[in-house]
Amino acid sequence: MRKFWLYTGATAISMAGNTFLYLAVPWALLEHTGSGLLAVTSMAAQTAPFLLAPLLGAFIDRHDRRTLFIAGEIVQCAAVAMIPLLLMLHQVALVFVMLAVMGLAKVVSDVAGDYGLIPALVPRERLDQAASWFNSAQLVARFAGPALAGLTIAAAGVTWALIIDAGSFLVTAVAALFLPRVRTAIEQHGPTMREQIRAGIAYFRARPDLRRLTAAVALYNLGAGAVEPTILTIGTDHWNWSPGALGIAVSFGAVAAAVGSWVSPLAPHGPHRRHLRVGVWLGVAALGSLGLLFVAPILVIIAFCLLCFGEGGVNATTMAYRQAEIPAELSGRVNAVIRTFITGTVPLSSLLLGLTVGFTGSFLVFLPAAVTAVLAVVIWTTSPTRASSAPDPAPTPGPVPTETPAMAHAVPQEAAR
Repeated sequence: MRKFWLYTGATAISMAGNTFLYLAVPWALLEHTGSGLLAVTSMAAQTAPFLLAPLLGAFIDRHDRRTLFIAGEIVQCAAVAMIPLLLMLHQVALVFVMLAVMGLAKVVSDVAGDYGLIPALVPRERLDQAASWFNSAQLVARFAGPALAGLTIAAAGVTWALIIDAGSFLVTAVAALFLPRVRTAIEQHGPTMREQIRAGIAYFRARPDLRRLTAAVALYNLGAGAVEPTILTIGTDHWNWSPGALGIAVSFGAVAAAVGSWVSPLAPHGPHRRHLRVGVWLGVAALGSLGLLFVAPILVIIAFCLLCFGEGGVNATTMAYRQAEIPAELSGRVNAVIRTFITGTVPLSSLLLGLTVGFTGSFLVFLPAAVTAVLAVVIWTTSPTRASSAPDPAPTPGPVPTETPAMAHAVPQEAAR
């Protein structure tokens, strides 16, 4: 488990730095353009590349997961480092290009790391606990990140916040050099990219539980995916809060999410525990989304914390669900297809909430988030409680994969975030 904690610690550093970006870019765009729409839609540029995830998933399954993870972190470092220069030159359009490049690298880094490295670093029977620990560590990092980002922006400006963010990606890449390589059977030989993509899509279509899970979380993200930058925007434009106060408010949400992730494996128990856990945590997040409709800013922040508490549980339980159910040789492609829908809705959420952010009162601003969160619960809770039998993946020509000792325990027995 030492390698798992090395990976978890390295990605937590990256997450802490990355939260600087979530505050710095919207704040910088507000300063340079005065447009709340551009500030909120900056998240769309970062998440739009997830629409290309199926193509990248086939690429990920053909290469060493550690190498891809390191490359993704280095590209993100370079992209973020360019943003201060572009802001100095008032090249707002190119800032969005850099955010898109960063998002593209993040797809590769996240899928290769979270669904390629983690299952290879822990025994299969400990995936639920590992997913809980991993997500809790990321969310604890998010607790420190926004507060530090707000204080850094207030004290030193946007440029230093972005430089710190770029440095965090570099630290993560260096730490990943000490992780074992995780190769696959089709790393050098095997089917064509087109055949790989078709196999991943076919497997996804053969799993009703995966399709339900994807539909529920994607619908939730459609409304709630851009809640954080929306709060930052209305906090600045409507509530007249300072960057430091907003950073602290977002940090409370990160603490709530970390707690939700930490306690996610505890209950409920039973033969369908993963299915039930996802439903419970989606319900908690939906309650928080409904609470955003309150008018008073302090009540909105409290509801935001409840929403984050639920999201922490959702993230941990759905990660474990997918790690345990999707075969290792298909993990890149199938998870890339899933993330296409789940994360691909976040740009739409940015556009949707970007259109409502100018309204007066939080009820109209956050109404889309409340509606989609409730519908997500309905979709998941009306699904069967037993994962359907999925076809075994077709044998893949090529050499036998090189396994670390942990990989022998990590390959799922059957074929489901």
